[in-house]
Amino acid sequence: MKFLLIQPPIEDFYITDIRTYPLGLLYIGTFLQKNGHEVMILDCLNPLRKKTIPLPEKLSYLKNIYSEKEVGPIKLFGAYYRFGLSDEQILTKISDFFPDIIGISCNFTAYFQTAYALIERIKISFPEIKIVVGGYHATVFKDILEKKYPAIDQVISGAEEKSFLQALNLPLKKSLCFNELIPDRSLLASELYKIHRQNFTFITATRGCPRHCSFCTVHSLHGKNYVTRKINSIIKEMTDCYKKHNIRVFDFEDDNLSYDIDWFESLLDEIAKIFPHKDIRLYAMNGISIENLTENIMKKMWQAGFKNLNISLVSESDQQKKQMHRPFFNKHFEEVVKIANKIGFDIITYFILGLPGQNMEDVEKTINYLSRFEVLLAPSIFYPPPGTSLIKELDKDYNLPENWVFCRSSVFPVETDTLKRTDLVNYFLLIRLLNFKRHMKKKYQLKNINLQELKNLSGADLDNLNLSSATEEEIGIAQMKRWAETGEIKRIFNK
Repeated sequence: MKFLLIQPPIEDFYITDIRTYPLGLLYIGTFLQKNGHEVMILDCLNPLRKKTIPLPEKLSYLKNIYSEKEVGPIKLFGAYYRFGLSDEQILTKISDFFPDIIGISCNFTAYFQTAYALIERIKISFPEIKIVVGGYHATVFKDILEKKYPAIDQVISGAEEKSFLQALNLPLKKSLCFNELIPDRSLLASELYKIHRQNFTFITATRGCPRHCSFCTVHSLHGKNYVTRKINSIIKEMTDCYKKHNIRVFDFEDDNLSYDIDWFESLLDEIAKIFPHKDIRLYAMNGISIENLTENIMKKMWQAGFKNLNISLVSESDQQKKQMHRPFFNKHFEEVVKIANKIGFDIITYFILGLPGQNMEDVEKTINYLSRFEVLLAPSIFYPPPGTSLIKELDKDYNLPENWVFCRSSVFPVETDTLKRTDLVNYFLLIRLLNFKRHMKKKYQLKNINLQELKNLSGADLDNLNLSSATEEEIGIAQMKRWAETGEIKRIFNK
């Protein structure tokens, strides 16, 4: 049979294009090939195209938050876009290949309605083609999708590749599981996926996580299983990528890559041995748990090719971390950051603004705490996380089936008595200003940046700034001056 696997377009204010590599479709496609089927993957997001579209009515409140006219390094989002191919372009691709079955990835709850609008167009144009959906959103809301979305012929839940064929009642000739399967990257054009101007890919070495953080979505898709692949299989995959597809940058998209510390150490040793010339770069952009990050492990990560460390604090409050079942506290975080700084890592630290029960004092404590360290602050605005234990406690407040569009950080979806939307916006701006300050310190090798240092860097301030000729840096310095003098964070807009 002929299968067309589609990563659909999305609609939002922004997209992080290096985070859209369709590895899940690549696993499914490879599995289908090994079972004798013809497969094509259509990644509608690559090469990336965007088109400005109207803001959905439910998000109209964002007109008071975002503006296309805002300028400077702390500016927020502007226009609302459709990212990806047009429906017409997708329909042409379908007509050219004309598959028996179309599989559409539905991972993100906030983007489901865009995917479903495409599904309806496909069903009208090609009623004889069977349409199936899978992924995280499809797994969590399987019953609703089956009952209320008639253009979908079948919903496939879970992460196991073999369940795809089993659900379709097709013969299973080769029942390969995750730790036996190496994705066939010839199904994608590797030269289209780049970072640092080098070919780039996602890779997974494990699946699942045995921890039970209340806001985490892992268990809804993978259950409570934690599976590690054989190290020689991972090395073979990386070597094939290196030799056959000229890939030099690998991002481990694992949910808890370092949980099995002995296995992880062996993997790092083997990578360092197989790729001794240091012409590969490794990332774990999905984040890596600090619970097992010893100095020895971090040194081995550096030797293997990691130069960035993406870690998550969630909140400054150890009590809140404990309530959410996080497996570490501030003391451990501080030890890891100190060692990582000494080794030379660039550190990105994720945390959540607007968690249930947080107030302004809690947020300010987290921001002030993280500002003590040499880390880039990476805030995520809290949104209802479908399928988690946390949302099961809160679902009555969010009514998710009717409000799926709010399940994303970019729309500041949750407002409470203790944290208004305007508060969250102001904190977001403050964090961007602090990150700009850190960038300026690093660029000009300054120990600190006070008002006098800012005046030495630029004579411009907000009262005499010429926006037609000012650079982003000059605008940012002028904003920092105002902040240093008055505590005000002033947003700048072109007329």
